[in-house]
Amino acid sequence: MSLKRVALWAGAAILALAVVAVGAVFLIFPRVSKAPDLKVEATPALIARGDYLFNHQLACGGCHTPELEPHRFSRVNDKTRIGAGRRMGGAPEFPTDIYAANVTPTALGDWTDGEIYRAIVSGVDRTGRPLFPVMPYPFYKSLDPEDVKAVIAYLRALPPQPVTLPRIKLPMPLPIIMRLVPADPTPEMRPAAKNEVALGRYLAFSSSCFECHTKRNERGEPTGTPFAGDNPFGLPGGGVARSANITPDKETGIGSWTRAQFIARFRAMTPEAAAKMAPEAHDADTEMPWTNYSAMTDEDLGAIYAYLQTVPPVHAKVETFTPPAK
Repeated sequence: MSLKRVALWAGAAILALAVVAVGAVFLIFPRVSKAPDLKVEATPALIARGDYLFNHQLACGGCHTPELEPHRFSRVNDKTRIGAGRRMGGAPEFPTDIYAANVTPTALGDWTDGEIYRAIVSGVDRTGRPLFPVMPYPFYKSLDPEDVKAVIAYLRALPPQPVTLPRIKLPMPLPIIMRLVPADPTPEMRPAAKNEVALGRYLAFSSSCFECHTKRNERGEPTGTPFAGDNPFGLPGGGVARSANITPDKETGIGSWTRAQFIARFRAMTPEAAAKMAPEAHDADTEMPWTNYSAMTDEDLGAIYAYLQTVPPVHAKVETFTPPAK
């Protein structure tokens, strides 16, 4: 048998194995359990708690609510369209157009509470398809179940928004990689306020501090030093924002900040304050949803501060904004 024929047979065998492997991934993954049999009793108190979680602590509204137009600093949410979803893609860090889903009763009316629960903590839709992991469900998997139930109660109470967004079309190999990300939840109880550092850690991961302030690769995997920043985000005007170093380094992080200064930094960025700012393409801008976090309680913001003071300090100066090339 000639070497050319051997090479052809070998190539065909490799291709067949690759097809089988890809097929196996699509058959086996995502490996998540069935949606739980769950019915949330939507009391006024639970809906109010869900409002706080969705719009502030978890900043879900930062992605799932359209921003006011024209663009404002830090993307000010349009409160008349809470949960209607928005286009997020087209920025350099995304391989294609990405859309945060409509999560009002228009889109979720046929979903069971258990299916919504599973989507939040495991990252699959009601049919078992993986959600694009720009949604931080790898961190939501550790949410306190009571927090998740509160979010579900709030979503059920939202005014319907008749918005249909395009389905995300991903280039290969992302559809394969995405199927490996969803997983069953590993729930944690929300620590009590008296355990401030433990509460701060819970919040730092569930509120996306770790996700955004730790540099990640194109697959969304953390590759940088935790909380040292430098994670890039494309901006509407064409520039690039990078997350800040929030380790307790005194020169390049927040080591010289007091607790009061940390809280005041959030309080200064209310929706009303941000709405007055309309950055031009070369003006400093950010993807940080300051306006969502600005209404978090002193207790929660103070706990995050207390936890961040315990992480290893990293001396790393970050250029937090690069304007677009002229």
